[in-house]
Amino acid sequence: MIDLTAATATEAVAALRSGTVSSEALLDAQLARVEKFNPVLNAVVTLDVEQARARARAADAAHARGESWGPLHGLPITIKDLYATEGLLTTSGHVPLKDFVPKADAAGVAALKKAGAIVFGKTNAPEFGADFQTYNDIFGLCRNPWNTDHTCGGSSGGSAVALATGMSLLELGGDIGGSIRVPAHYNGVFGHKPTWGAVNRFGEIPVPGTWMHAPVDLVVCGPMGRSVADLALGLDVLTAEGAGGIPGASLPPASPQSMSLNGLRVAILVDDPAAPTDQETREIIRHLGHQMAEAGAHVEETPPPGPSLKEQNELYQRLLGAAMAPPGSDEPSLSVWKKDDEARHRLIAEYTNFFAAWDVMLAPIAPTAAFTHRTEQAFQDRTLSVDNAEIPYAKHLVWAGLATLPGLPATAVPLDRSQNGLPIGVQIIGPKWADRTTLAVASLVEALTGGFVAPPDY
Repeated sequence: MIDLTAATATEAVAALRSGTVSSEALLDAQLARVEKFNPVLNAVVTLDVEQARARARAADAAHARGESWGPLHGLPITIKDLYATEGLLTTSGHVPLKDFVPKADAAGVAALKKAGAIVFGKTNAPEFGADFQTYNDIFGLCRNPWNTDHTCGGSSGGSAVALATGMSLLELGGDIGGSIRVPAHYNGVFGHKPTWGAVNRFGEIPVPGTWMHAPVDLVVCGPMGRSVADLALGLDVLTAEGAGGIPGASLPPASPQSMSLNGLRVAILVDDPAAPTDQETREIIRHLGHQMAEAGAHVEETPPPGPSLKEQNELYQRLLGAAMAPPGSDEPSLSVWKKDDEARHRLIAEYTNFFAAWDVMLAPIAPTAAFTHRTEQAFQDRTLSVDNAEIPYAKHLVWAGLATLPGLPATAVPLDRSQNGLPIGVQIIGPKWADRTTLAVASLVEALTGGFVAPPDY
C-alpha cells in the first residue's frame, strides 16, 4: 500500500497502473483518513461511499482485463462543493441549496471522470466561494491541519486541507480572487490558476434550472495536488478536449528557457506600497530568488508593468465586483464596464511586452501565512495583522489580482514554514497561455525546496 502521508496523485496513478495497489484499497485508505482526521478538520462534507466503491471495483476489474479508462484510471478523488457533481449533493455552501443534487456533472468533473477518476466526496467551501476563509451555514468551519486555530483559506479551503492530509490526492479548484492559490499557500500544497478561458468551468456554482452558459469574467477552474506533476496531470485532463474554448486546441509546450534555471530570466515582486506583506514572506521569496541566481538564473526585483499596483488593484476590484454582482444589484453600465475592460486590455499588452524580457515573475500569494479564524465580523470590517500593523482584510486581493486581472497563468508552490510553523508559498506567473512554462519553472523550484511536506501528525 502506498504511504498517504506523502504520496502524490502521480505516484498513486503509477501504482494503480502497475497493479501494486488496487483502486478499492486506495479508496479504503483515503476513507480511513477521512474517518480519522475529518471530525476535527471538517474538510470533506459529503461522501458517496457505495457508488465510489462500486466504481473502484469496476476499475479494478477493467484493469485485470487489460482495459484503461484513461490517465486517472481508478484514482479516488474529491471535488470542491461549488462544482456540480451528478447524483451527489452540491450546495455551494448556500442554505437554499442544502438539498440540491445535480443531474449532470460540471465540465471539469466530467473531464476527470472521463479520464478514469472516481469521485467519492465533496469538500468544504465558503458560500458561493466568496471568502478567504472556508465556512458556511450548512457545514460550518474548515480548519487548517498545520494549526487548527488558523484558517485553511478560501474558497478551495476544504480541497487544500483534504490534499494536505491525504484524504484526497487530486482536487478541482476555482480561482477568481486567489481561491486556488491562497488555500495552497496556507496548507502547503500545490495549485495552478490557468490562463483565463483555458479550462471549461461550466457547471460551477449551479442553481437548479439556471446553469450559467456564458463565461464569467476573471474566474478559472484548475487543478490542485501534492506536486507539480499532479498539476500537470490534472491540467492535461482538464484541457484534453480543447483549450481556450477551441475544440482540439492545446496549450503550447513549455518554453525551452524553462527547462533549466541556468539562464532563466526571473522577475521578483515582493514589496509594494499597495500590498503590505510581512517580512517573513518577503524574506522567504527573496531567499528563493538567491537560490535560483546561484543556479544560474538572472534574478531581479522589478515593479509590475503598466500602471501602479494600486491602480491595477482598483481596476481589478471594479471588474471583480461586476463579475460577482448578483442579478438585480447595482451593477455597472455596459459603457462603464467597457471602459474598464479597455484599461484591462491595455494592461495585457503591457504584460506581453514585460514577458518578452522576463520568463516568469515570482510574487507572494497572500500578505502573511494563515491567520487565525475571524468569522464573527462582516467581511468589510475584518483586518489582518502584518508585522504588527492592521490592514484591511481585502488586501488579499492585491496579490491575487496580479495574475487574475490580465488573465495570466499562475502556479502556487510551497516554499518553507513561518516561525510559527505555518506554510508559506509563492506564485509563479507567466505570459498568457504559458501554463506549461509556469509549471516547468515550478518543477525547478520544487526540486530546490524539496516539495510537499505533510503537516505534523498527518
